[in-house]
Amino acid sequence: MDLPGTDIPAPLYLLVMFAVIVVDVILPVVPSELLVIGAGTMSAHGMLLLPFAVVVAFAGSWVGDVALFLLFRRRLTHFLDRFRWGRSIHRGLRNAIEKAGSSPTYAAVVAVRFLPGGRTASVAVAGIAELPLRPFMLAAAGGGLLWTAWLVGLGFVAGASTGLPAGVSALLGMAVGTLVGAITAAILALKKHRKAKTTHEHPEKPGSDAP
Repeated sequence: MDLPGTDIPAPLYLLVMFAVIVVDVILPVVPSELLVIGAGTMSAHGMLLLPFAVVVAFAGSWVGDVALFLLFRRRLTHFLDRFRWGRSIHRGLRNAIEKAGSSPTYAAVVAVRFLPGGRTASVAVAGIAELPLRPFMLAAAGGGLLWTAWLVGLGFVAGASTGLPAGVSALLGMAVGTLVGAITAAILALKKHRKAKTTHEHPEKPGSDAP
């Protein structure tokens, strides 16, 4: 089945989406979320089968998470440092970790992925902390399922409820998803800034006498 109005077969779109989602965990600048939202919209218009869109998006998320986790858990990042492009990727991964400031917990693996760069940071930190593989795989599966349901569902609702052409509905869903992510990141950044400001204005004085 080809996508209406294009020469792109639906299986090819799903294959590209899978590859982009896997790569996105290593290169967070790759907009895999946009392709997943687009898959939901196309499912609403009968251009893709919804179960296939869900399974492929989930599989890409899970495979990418496990690959990055093992890369850091087994200290394989030195292979990246052998190449110029690898060093660039390694720096990008470290920057994502520093910006997100995620903690090495299974809850972070599930929740932080909804923030820009959060998926990369939470998975890499979990690998550095050497969390057990099997529980991590379960946490990554749970987080990937929620992530997939949110994005595919957003695209599907946009496509089914607006009555607009598939391309316009997909763009609308992408805009909403981007806006929600930006607002969430801004709220968390504001809370972090306020907490840091409060700590600076009222530092602890461990040596002071009690009244």
